[in-house]
Amino acid sequence: EREGVYMPNVFSPNGDGSNDVFYVQSDNSVSIVKQFYVFSRWGEAVFSASDILPNNPGLGWDGTCRGELLNSGVYVYYVEAELINGAKVIIKGDVLLIR
Repeated sequence: EREGVYMPNVFSPNGDGSNDVFYVQSDNSVSIVKQFYVFSRWGEAVFSASDILPNNPGLGWDGTCRGELLNSGVYVYYVEAELINGAKVIIKGDVLLIR
């Protein structure tokens, strides 16, 4: 957990209802997620969202890009969040997609 934001390091979008979506999770210190990007290992943006609320799986990445299922592998994410106190935090890392 960094600055009230928690990003899982693995997800499995297989439709079983458990860990199917990669999304920004936070405590109540985060007011809004300004930017949320996921990139392939080649730097292609496979997902992006702006000005979203945290803790909403409906606003996360489902492991697809342009309607295509992406392969298992490591993807890089970038999150820029704004805290309730007005501070901005940037969180970068990677997530393992398992099919």
